[in-house]
Amino acid sequence: MTDHKAHDAGTPRTDLAHIAGLLVESWNREDAQTFASLFTVAAEYVTVAGERLAGRHAISQLIEIAKPVIQVRVVGEPSCNAGLGEVSFAWVAVEAGKARSGRITCTCSHHDSGWLIDALQNDPDRPDGR
Repeated sequence: MTDHKAHDAGTPRTDLAHIAGLLVESWNREDAQTFASLFTVAAEYVTVAGERLAGRHAISQLIEIAKPVIQVRVVGEPSCNAGLGEVSFAWVAVEAGKARSGRITCTCSHHDSGWLIDALQNDPDRPDGR
């Protein structure tokens, strides 16, 4: 499995915003290989349900477990801090009858192949809107 070259777009901030788009696109396509290639080998993924997945292989299995995945889209523009390697974005389900939304926060590190995700936290929106 090769690492996705997310750094081709230009500036570090743009690169991090590009990671958010690639993450959502590969999720929606149920492309486990591309999805997992956005993460470091030892990355950690915390699901909406609070389940911790450790390592790229476990993360790649997430799509298989979740099939068919709920289609989502990014809401607004991702918030990026290239100095800290952080990107955060809101998401919402786009399928009728799937009223789900949340916020994904990633801590990333820069590698020869570009930015890769070290840790991802997927938090559901709370009913009280906070």
